[in-house]
Amino acid sequence: MKKISLKTIANELGVSSATVSLVLNGKDKNGRVSKELSKKILEKAAELNYIPNTLAKSLKVGKSNTIGLIIADISNIFFGTLALYIQNFAQQKGYTVIIGNTNENLNEMELVINFLSSRQVDGFIITPTEKSQDLLNKLTLNNIPLVLVDRTFPELNVNSVMINNYEISYKATEQLIKKGCKNIGVISYKQDHYHVNERKRGAIEALKNFGIFYPENIKEVRYNHLSEDISEAIDKMINNNPKIDGIFFTTNSISINGVKSLIKNNIVIQKDIQITCFDENDAFYILPYSIPFIKQPIKEIARRATDMLIEQIEDKKNEVNRIVLDSELVVNDLNN
Repeated sequence: MKKISLKTIANELGVSSATVSLVLNGKDKNGRVSKELSKKILEKAAELNYIPNTLAKSLKVGKSNTIGLIIADISNIFFGTLALYIQNFAQQKGYTVIIGNTNENLNEMELVINFLSSRQVDGFIITPTEKSQDLLNKLTLNNIPLVLVDRTFPELNVNSVMINNYEISYKATEQLIKKGCKNIGVISYKQDHYHVNERKRGAIEALKNFGIFYPENIKEVRYNHLSEDISEAIDKMINNNPKIDGIFFTTNSISINGVKSLIKNNIVIQKDIQITCFDENDAFYILPYSIPFIKQPIKEIARRATDMLIEQIEDKKNEVNRIVLDSELVVNDLNN
């Protein structure tokens, strides 16, 4: 299919390409083109299914009104929901969002950044992978507007929107203790991420403060071997002596796989073993028991991140903001 250009439309109507450009780009504010001719140009563009070359336009004006959104795992309901909200908020402000997925892989993150940069995006919202500090530093050194969401690197001077990972994890673990659990396990990712470390730290501090911290109950699983690692961790926990009576799952993906593994092992959840999970999941509502979970303010995270990035793009603001939002521990006890 032949690409329709401004020149094609101009030749069809016997006018100059400059005249067509004025009309289609909405720049004929001084009435240099008659209403009759403007109408003909618009009608001909529609008839020929003309699609503007936005990349060429962005190169010319230095702004594309597009945002690059780089997320860690699109299959994770948290990130999928976050992307949806960011797209909606950006569209309300006249921006298009191009989404890239890294699967928690540093090389993939670099490829996506390079691709989106070649598309002339105006700025980035990123959930960074592990060990991606150098990539992020390059963006900041080049004065490219940037906001990190869900996770950050404290040593980097960069805008971010996070939740209160330490405090809410402490509270979630404390809730298990108040339920009567005395031998609590924690399953977290084997990653050197600030948010992961903070969640683990919060849980461990709660266990220590109540005098029931046992290092062997803290299990770490690999992102790329999640199912098998969680099965192994659960097997070790339920075969402990004494047996684990409570588990705190520190992410959405770990929670879902953890619940599956417990059911597979014929564990009666919330009777044999109490659990608390990170993030809400629709699957929780079809189970015959309630599962306490940490509800992150995903919509507010998306709104704050989008607003912060657009402020950088349009107002060229240089000050760094690190926003920490409160999350909520939701406990719906069906036995009450």
